Amino acid sequence: MAKKRSGSAIVEKAGLLAVEKACNDQDLIWRDLLQEDVGVDGTIEVCLGDFPTGKIVGAQVKSGMSYVNGDREDQFKFYARPADLDYWLQLSIHLFLFVYHPEDDQVYWHHVTNYVPDDEGQTSPSTHIVISKENKIDEAFSRYLITLFALEVYDADRLTLLSDEMAATTISVGHGEAAVTISALDLFVGGLWGLCSKVQFHASILLQGIRKHVISRGKDAPIAYTFSRGEIYPFVVKYVRLLTDHGLAKIDIDDVNDSLYRKMEQPTFIAPLTTNGRALVDFLRTRGHADVHDNQFFTLSLVPAVQIEVYATFDESKGEEAFGPYTDVLAIRFNQYLDYYEVQHLARTKNGESTQVRASQIMYFNEMIEYLDRMLTKTPKDRVLLRYLDHPCTPLISWLENWYGEKQLFHIDDLATKTNSDQIGFHDELVSIMSGVGAMTAQEPHLPDFPIRSLFNGEFLNCDSKILSRR
Repeated sequence: MAKKRSGSAIVEKAGLLAVEKACNDQDLIWRDLLQEDVGVDGTIEVCLGDFPTGKIVGAQVKSGMSYVNGDREDQFKFYARPADLDYWLQLSIHLFLFVYHPEDDQVYWHHVTNYVPDDEGQTSPSTHIVISKENKIDEAFSRYLITLFALEVYDADRLTLLSDEMAATTISVGHGEAAVTISALDLFVGGLWGLCSKVQFHASILLQGIRKHVISRGKDAPIAYTFSRGEIYPFVVKYVRLLTDHGLAKIDIDDVNDSLYRKMEQPTFIAPLTTNGRALVDFLRTRGHADVHDNQFFTLSLVPAVQIEVYATFDESKGEEAFGPYTDVLAIRFNQYLDYYEVQHLARTKNGESTQVRASQIMYFNEMIEYLDRMLTKTPKDRVLLRYLDHPCTPLISWLENWYGEKQLFHIDDLATKTNSDQIGFHDELVSIMSGVGAMTAQEPHLPDFPIRSLFNGEFLNCDSKILSRR
């Protein structure tokens, strides 16, 4: 019986040849890996004209319609095994996935190292990557590789297109008169840090953008902005992709994905700007963006944010003595730069003579509001007192205002003041600079005693002072 050649081998070889030919047409150096293949089929070296640069990326090639799912005119899905994706993301070089589409007779690519999933179902065994059919091995691909290694600085025309794209990538939050539109450009400018050599991101930067818009209106305003995953995450993903696709900052994508899809939280990062990132900063300055400056401070301190007091009864006919005895006190501290909270839940003991600690732990935002929602859901809202100790335009206070339902107006003067976190961050940075030259002694910033022991109903928290003073 004659030996028959495998049809899949023919298709696989066709894919490798298609990638090699396309690379050769773009003056890119393709090299097969003839040794053991455990997830990388070859490498591509970037060239500038006739000169190789020594900048190399890895390539994994898949061929055949079995890898093309949900085929459309503009895109299709490639389903990756989690083990393969994990391996690709752990590589020390950039890895590109190439899929040969036999019916189109075309090779399409996706930059796996900068892979950020499109939805929440990406941690399942059927993890998929959406591959755009605009991504071909062409001149645009060569430019992308050059940008990836900062081998070419964007000129004024490219920076104009980029800044326009960032300004057009927006999200609208709030409703009615409180509605505010924030752009990816707002996030970039608002996150500049370290003498504009780095860009940082945390949830509060989004709020700071909202706050600027509210202040510019010059009148009192309600603060009731929601931050649901369905609304916020697609915008955050688009922003991160703009930073990575244009090589503006050196972002740890693994850490971003860990936040988005394991912790189920918004990512937090401080990333050094690349050559093009710094070029964008200079370009924006020349175009009259007066807010393009280092407007961020940084502190590791947990700052008192909110004290929630829950009372057993409420009788509005009694005037100032409306609240009955307290049942629970939640003291919440916040670090806006790291996006985490310390939640201390104190509760009256059964005999009513002292206070016990029901919970005391560090939480991320979504975890915390789920805890608050469970704890407060059956409590009449007129028995809950919210004592805000920080700027009202923070994620937690925005959520509490939305939860409470009564859209109170915050005075414009209160909205225009700096947050406590900003002030403490300024203190930390000033001390770190001045103490280094012997101008002052390094010391921790002063934080007020927290929780507040004098409750609104006149009672006094009877609890171990060591617990209450813990930071």
